[in-house]
Amino acid sequence: MADFGNEGLADLYRRSGSVSSAYVDVTQDAQNPRRTSSLRQRTLREALTDAGAPEIDISTIIELIEEPPGVGGSIGRLMFVRQGVVEFNEVLSGEPLGELLVSYGPVPALIPLLIHRPRDLRYVVAEAGRDGGEVTLYRLSRSHPVSKVKVEGDTEFLTKVGSEDDFLANGRYQHRTEEVWKRNEGQIAAAIDEVVRDSKAELLVLTGDVRARQLLVDQLSPASREVLHVVATNTRPDGATQEELEGDLNRHLAAILAQEEHDALERLGTGQGSGLSELDFAAVVRALQQGQVDVLMLAPDRMAGTTLIALDREPWLAATSADALGANELGSVPAADALIRAAMLTDARVMVVSPGELPAETSAAALLRWSTLPAPAEAPTPAEAELAKLPSRGDAVTFPRRRAASGTPES
Repeated sequence: MADFGNEGLADLYRRSGSVSSAYVDVTQDAQNPRRTSSLRQRTLREALTDAGAPEIDISTIIELIEEPPGVGGSIGRLMFVRQGVVEFNEVLSGEPLGELLVSYGPVPALIPLLIHRPRDLRYVVAEAGRDGGEVTLYRLSRSHPVSKVKVEGDTEFLTKVGSEDDFLANGRYQHRTEEVWKRNEGQIAAAIDEVVRDSKAELLVLTGDVRARQLLVDQLSPASREVLHVVATNTRPDGATQEELEGDLNRHLAAILAQEEHDALERLGTGQGSGLSELDFAAVVRALQQGQVDVLMLAPDRMAGTTLIALDREPWLAATSADALGANELGSVPAADALIRAAMLTDARVMVVSPGELPAETSAAALLRWSTLPAPAEAPTPAEAELAKLPSRGDAVTFPRRRAASGTPES
């Protein structure tokens, strides 16, 4: 099974054959886990059977839901299985969208994933101490760190002294200690800058010793400071709680995604006058067929019961067989699944929004890569305007008769 971030999901759509999709609430029941497991398996089997999934897929999915999730709290598990082969299996933290969502057909159902994780952004958590620190890179698509860098700083003269026996010596010692701290934080700052730059991280959360944080921030590059958020807690001492850090981290990640959605909705409104957005369902389908969509916004609840035809190659989807343009039809699928598939196969971003965020009666909208309006005619330059005044070859023109030279009769 491949490791999919959102940018790799298009690979799922390029595979042939029908696929079983299942999204299941796998939140652990501490009161009676055995009864919950048995009931979940029975309900899931019945739902997949009714959807037409083969037994080999059903058995595989039932095995998957019994895997330890590795995280606590409310969680769902999304799985795609094709002929018994697991193509996608991911735990999605957060309040589940429902107890059970299943389907069987040529297109996997990605809506639960896009609601839980609109995109697979990268972020860095840095813990600073006076003796060194750690820099950890994460992705939303992974429950475990992508990478971790540990910085070991100097420990000589690490602790300041409070003795007054030798004022001058003590002052020199404390100055040296500050230099050691600053040098250590400079090493951590350099490690942070490298990770942020190479990963294109969109959030940097800094925690740790107060003085170490102060010295470190001053030495970060402008690019790192631009995405920096400092958490006023120290997670480095043994037994220190991670709850405040995790809560702050989740708030910042949610804020990034919420701001992106807000900006996209703003562009949707302003783009109407310039032909850079579409609100009509049929126009959105046409724009996807032409690879014109930059951001696709969906309110799936508003298109319940609507279907489109999935195609095996460009233009990837069609409303009728006449629009297939020679591509083979994979089958009729829910419209939301067909739209998402076409968007990802043409490198468009997908946002699932609540119905109230789109104009009334709008189920799908799009921000476009180029305008649908004809280009305005450019005003002529002064030289072009003068040329336009001259007669063309076909115009009838009367020239004045030229006076004959002296002594020569006129013709």
